[in-house]
Amino acid sequence: MLVVACAAGGIVATQQLGERREVVALARPVDVGHVILQQDLVGVSLAVDDAVKVVPASAASSVVGRQVAYSLPVGVLLTDDVLGPPQVPGEGRAITALGLKPGQFPPEVSAGSNVVVLASASNEGGSVSSWRAVVVSVDRTDQTQVISVELTEVDARELSSTPADKIAVLMVGGR
Repeated sequence: MLVVACAAGGIVATQQLGERREVVALARPVDVGHVILQQDLVGVSLAVDDAVKVVPASAASSVVGRQVAYSLPVGVLLTDDVLGPPQVPGEGRAITALGLKPGQFPPEVSAGSNVVVLASASNEGGSVSSWRAVVVSVDRTDQTQVISVELTEVDARELSSTPADKIAVLMVGGR
């Protein structure tokens, strides 16, 4: 998320600077570990400060076949910092998979969604636990949907020990 925020800030700042250059951006969102294809790329004309090490459009072919280190939304400028082996989860973070059925999560949930995962107690009148997380991926190929979420390692350990039928996922704004 920090990479995305920095990239967005870089775009806004560079639009204010002056001479425009043709550089490479993402034409569609990609998940962490995705191998860049030509159709993933688009050339954009921006004023870019030399301190921002973006890939010039003339070198677009040099990123084809490389992995992305993070899940990235459409429009992110490509730099060497976002390319390479997956960098998820970060230090002190973990990813856990939730095997859920329809109705336990909003159908709009997708990679990058901010969520709160709720777990009801196994007994009547028990307390509800909750964890803030970011969705890393959603696999909707089976009857059980698998939603992978990133959260602190401590929270991931606790969440992983919760029975799947006691879990509900809520989409929320912010981080």
